[in-house]
Amino acid sequence: MKFRHHSWELAFRSPFGALPIGNAVTLRVYATEIEKLKLRTFFDNQEVTHPMIKSRDINYWEITLDMPTIPGIFWYDFSFESRGRAYAYGTQHDHLGGEGRIYETKPPSFQITVYDPQRQSPAWYTQGIMYQIFPDRFHRGADFDLNNFHRDAMLHPNWNDTPHYFREKDGGIKYWDFFGGTLEGITEKLDYLQSLNITILYLNPIFKSRSNHRYDTGDYMTIDPALGTQESFEKLAFECKKRGIAIILDGVFSHTGDDSLYFNRYGNYPEVGASQSKESDYYPWYIFSDYPDTYSCWWGVDAMPNTDEMHPNFQAFIYKSKDSVIRHWMTAGASGWRLDVADELPDPFIKGLKAAMLEENPDSVLIGEVWEDASRKVAYDELRTYFSGYELDAVMNYPFRETFIDFILGDKSSGLAARIMMSLYEHYPRDQFMGNMNLIGSHDRRRILNVLGEAYKFLGNHCHKTYRLDDTQYALAVKRLKLLSLIQFTFPGVPCLYYGDEAGVQGFEDPYNRRTYPWGNEDPDLLAWYRMITKLRTEHSVFQNGTWKPYEASDDLFVFERRNEDALCFCLFNRNTRAVHLFKHPDFAGCEGLDLISGEAVALNPIVLQPLSSVIVMVTPHSCQLI
Repeated sequence: MKFRHHSWELAFRSPFGALPIGNAVTLRVYATEIEKLKLRTFFDNQEVTHPMIKSRDINYWEITLDMPTIPGIFWYDFSFESRGRAYAYGTQHDHLGGEGRIYETKPPSFQITVYDPQRQSPAWYTQGIMYQIFPDRFHRGADFDLNNFHRDAMLHPNWNDTPHYFREKDGGIKYWDFFGGTLEGITEKLDYLQSLNITILYLNPIFKSRSNHRYDTGDYMTIDPALGTQESFEKLAFECKKRGIAIILDGVFSHTGDDSLYFNRYGNYPEVGASQSKESDYYPWYIFSDYPDTYSCWWGVDAMPNTDEMHPNFQAFIYKSKDSVIRHWMTAGASGWRLDVADELPDPFIKGLKAAMLEENPDSVLIGEVWEDASRKVAYDELRTYFSGYELDAVMNYPFRETFIDFILGDKSSGLAARIMMSLYEHYPRDQFMGNMNLIGSHDRRRILNVLGEAYKFLGNHCHKTYRLDDTQYALAVKRLKLLSLIQFTFPGVPCLYYGDEAGVQGFEDPYNRRTYPWGNEDPDLLAWYRMITKLRTEHSVFQNGTWKPYEASDDLFVFERRNEDALCFCLFNRNTRAVHLFKHPDFAGCEGLDLISGEAVALNPIVLQPLSSVIVMVTPHSCQLI
C-alpha cells in the first residue's frame, strides 16, 4: 500500500496556500492498493465527507471543491481502507503541512486559510525597511528640558549609563529611570536613518505615561512632555514624509495606566477617574470585582488596569468618533499602528479600528503583536480571525526570529527551519506573508549580540547589568549576526531593525536590552554592514516582492530562491563555524551569476561556502534553464 498527499506541491493541491472566499481548489492523492477513499472537511463546526474520483493519471484520485463564502479555517484529511483495515491520512504531528502521513486514528488535518481579499497591502509598507525606536533611549534633542519630567522620575546625567529598576519591596517600580530621548532628537537623526535606507519608523509608545516604556498610558491625546509636544510629533512626521519615511505608532488599548486621566488612582488629573467614583464617565471602561481596590489588570500588574474594549464609549474614544485617538494621530501624521498584545483585543474591536483607519487613510497599515502562527491563533479559547481580510495587514514575525536564531546557533536544522517557514507561507494570505514584520531584536528580548555570542554560557559570576562579551565572543556574535541579518534582508517580509543592533549594542533582558544608542561609539564594521544590506534590499525588487522557494540542503546550509519578473536570485547561508560546505543542485547546471555581496562572478554548480558565510547570487539572464 502506498498513499501520498503533499500540500505544498501543485501536483497534490492547486492552487497553493491560503485562498480567497469562494475560490476553487483541487486536491489530489497518489495511492495504491486502497479502496473507499474519502475526503473529510471541517469548517465552521461542520464536518462533510466527499467521495474522491480516480483521475486520468494512474493511481491518482482527485476532487475539486469551492471554498466557503465566509472567511475561516478550512480543514481536511483523508480516510480509506486497505486489505480490510481502516486508515486515515493527515498532516504530520507538528501540524506544519507539507507531506502527510498515515494514521490508524483520527489524524491532524491539513489547513487552508480562507480570507476575503478586501485590499492589497500598500507597497510603501511591503517594500519598506523598518526601524524600531524606544524613544527615551535614542537621542536627546535640542528641546530636552528637565522640567518636562514628572516629580518621581530619575534622570541619568550620563547618556551612557546602564538602565536600572528602582523597585519596591514587593517588586513594583518605585522610581522610573529616564535618559531624556525626545521626538526632536529623532528628527535630528533622520539623516542617519536615511543612511540606513529606512522607510518606516516604528515608535514604542509616545503618549503621556508614568513609566519610561509608556505602555501604561496616562493620556492618549497628549505626547509625553518628556518627549515633546504634538507640534514635535507633527514636525517629525513632516520631516519623515520629506524623506519618504512613514511612521507606525504603538497602540496600547487593552489596558491603560492606573496613573491616568481615565483611572486616576492617585488623583494626579483634574477629571474624576474610574477609581474615584462610579459616576465617572470612565468607570464603564474598567472591570472591578471589589470597587475600587480590586480590578482586572494586565497579567496581574495593578498599574495597568484592563479596559472593556467592547464598551461603546471606549470604542468611540479610541476609533469611532471624529476626533478619536486613532483618527487624531493619523491626521497628525501617522501612517499606521502596531497593536500591543493583539491577542487581548476582541476581533470586533480590531475590525472596527481597522475600518476607521482606512476611512482616514486607505493606504494605512495595521500590525498586530502575535507571537505564533497568526492564521490559527487561539486566545482565550477562541480562534482568532486576524487574517479574515477585515483585521490585520501584518503581524510581528516572532516565528521567524526564533527559527533563524535556532538555525544559526545549531539548535534547528536547515530542513526544519525551511519547514516552519513553508508552513507560514502556506497558511498566511500572500499579502500577510509578504508583510510579515521580520524582527531579530526587540524591546522584549535580549539584545541579539548577547544571544548569538551565547553569553549565558559565559556569564559565571557576572551580573546581567555589567556583563560584556569578550573579544572572541563578540567576534563570533558579529559574524553570526551578519549571517542572520542577511537572511532577514533577503527573506520575504518587512525587515525590522531594533535601534542600536546595527551599532553593536549589548544587553540582557529588560531593562538592559533598552540601553541608549551609543552615538560616537558605534561598531563601524557592523554599521557599514547594515548600510550595505539595506542598500541591497532597496536596490533589488526581487527581495521586496519576489516569490520564495526553499531548497533541500545539509543541516548547516539554508538555501532558497527569490524570483520576480525581473530577476532570479539564490541565497545560501552556511552556519557552521568550522566546515566548508558545497551546494550542488541539478537545476543549477550551467547557471552563472554575480555574488551581490562580494561582487564576484560565481558558477552555481557547485557553490562553495566558507564557514559562517553566505552567497547571494543574482543569476545572469539566460545562463540557465530556470529563468
